[in-house]
Amino acid sequence: MPNKLDEISRVIGNIEAEVRGLTASVADVRHSSSEQHRENRERLESIGARVEKIEADVKPLAKTVATMAPIVDGYTVTRWKIAGAFALGTTIITVIGWVLSLFAGKIITWIFSLFR
Repeated sequence: MPNKLDEISRVIGNIEAEVRGLTASVADVRHSSSEQHRENRERLESIGARVEKIEADVKPLAKTVATMAPIVDGYTVTRWKIAGAFALGTTIITVIGWVLSLFAGKIITWIFSLFR
């Protein structure tokens, strides 16, 4: 029986050692988890501060852009008007050139007939 009692004591000792090891392992995991949580929180706070700074920097620019938008729109309309006028002028000049080329012989004959 003492042999059996020694075996039970040894098993209990092994179980206690494993429980201590698991307890230490759980403590390490908790410590590293809380450390990681703290680092993540610091990073998020840093990112939040940078976003707030960017928002503060962009607010005056938004007002400037809002002021400039009608001006730019006006330039765009003016540019399209100029392009349209140029296209119309080119078309008119081309049509006049075609008409002159069609009747060039008759016009030259008519001009020479004026000097006879």
